[in-house]
Amino acid sequence: MDDKKFSRMIEIAKIIVSITVPVMIGVSGFFVQQSITKFQSKQLIEKEISAKLADRRLTVYDQIKQPLNQIYCYIEEVGDWENISVSEIKKTRQNINAIMYSNRAIWSPETFRLYSEYIDNIAFQISDAGVNGRINAEINQARLRSSGWNEEARTLLTGYKSANHHEI
Repeated sequence: MDDKKFSRMIEIAKIIVSITVPVMIGVSGFFVQQSITKFQSKQLIEKEISAKLADRRLTVYDQIKQPLNQIYCYIEEVGDWENISVSEIKKTRQNINAIMYSNRAIWSPETFRLYSEYIDNIAFQISDAGVNGRINAEINQARLRSSGWNEEARTLLTGYKSANHHEI
């Protein structure tokens, strides 16, 4: 009887193993498939977010590119800078700052640092109080003859252009 009992136990073990192995493989496959699906879903969401972020950056860039170019042209005395007044340039800076600071979250820290460096240190001289500041631009004969010039403008210009301005 011991042999019969032993044989029966062996048969039961074979049946249990033959059922358990496929079940474990199926369960493992199920969890692997779920992990793959979650990973793909996460990648798709990240791709959509990146695309929306890129679209938002382009929208903001479209709003600031022309005004930034106006500031650059005024300081470098190129393009139609003669038709722009100092007060217009200062107002342009305020408008660009409003757009950039309200959209700060969409820019990388490095991009925003470079923007701030340009607008606050290279294009303008900002006082310690953070006031709108003066424009880092030369006061020369061409500027004095421009249609946008008036004597009030003299107090709103520093009288020199930043050495780094042409590198921007």
